[in-house]
Amino acid sequence: MADERKLIIAVEGTAAMGPFWDTIVADYLETIIRSFCGNELAGQKGSTSNVELSLVTFNTHGSYCACLVQRSGWTKDVDIFLQWLSTIPFAGGGFNDAAIAEGLSEALMMFSVANGSQNQQNIDGQRHCIVVAASNPHPLPTPVYRPQMQNMEQSENIEIQTESRLSDAETVAKSFAQCSISLSVICPKQLAKLRAIYNAGKRNPRAADPPVDNGKNPQFLILISENFMEARAALSRSGVTNLASNQNPVKMDMAPVTSVTGPSPTSIPSGCLSDDSSYLSYSFLHMHLDPSM
Repeated sequence: MADERKLIIAVEGTAAMGPFWDTIVADYLETIIRSFCGNELAGQKGSTSNVELSLVTFNTHGSYCACLVQRSGWTKDVDIFLQWLSTIPFAGGGFNDAAIAEGLSEALMMFSVANGSQNQQNIDGQRHCIVVAASNPHPLPTPVYRPQMQNMEQSENIEIQTESRLSDAETVAKSFAQCSISLSVICPKQLAKLRAIYNAGKRNPRAADPPVDNGKNPQFLILISENFMEARAALSRSGVTNLASNQNPVKMDMAPVTSVTGPSPTSIPSGCLSDDSSYLSYSFLHMHLDPSM
């Protein structure tokens, strides 16, 4: 539907992110997610009728992990989504560059499949991705899928096809702007290459970065897209109050998600693909093996 808003959180799943994750969720992601879904306070009804949330995790190339990229299904339930975030098993890697290009590509293709052919004006400002990484991107181009835009006129429909090309993270990030998807970055370190990815994904490369209240963690790199209004408001000093006063109540809707209970993800044999979401505590449905293994 044209009025359905979507948010994907793309997270580095290596051990490098582990020490920072609780702070990132508590100080940034939960606030943004609840603001985006219109229930800023914990304890409010978790489901929203016109918002969908999804999770992508990416790791490192090599033998540190069997799966390079994993993704969940879509959910409308905020509390279930936060539970997915709280059960990510950060492990492996930590000393290598992360497969950020592959993670961004997976998110990009999820948006494309979910929306199909739509008028660009109808989807502008409604699709958002936040990449959360603690490592630099893999420096070499790797084969990733990107949507191939056939018509970029705003007054006409966009026909989406896919193509596989050798691309690095910055090249993939440029496709976000072309597809009217906002791209934001959260990093627990001041990494110049992560800022470069954010700049590559901006609709207006010359636009000034929106101010963010980052007094709690001044060492963090928090770059929020100018088109992600809810996130900008949530992370400003008075933004949550102002946004909440303008929000209309939303109706409760049953979330079309599978159970989030199940064994630890470590129970999956290395290199095993599965479409059964019960294997993973945060309902991942698809996994991509590292082609270098």
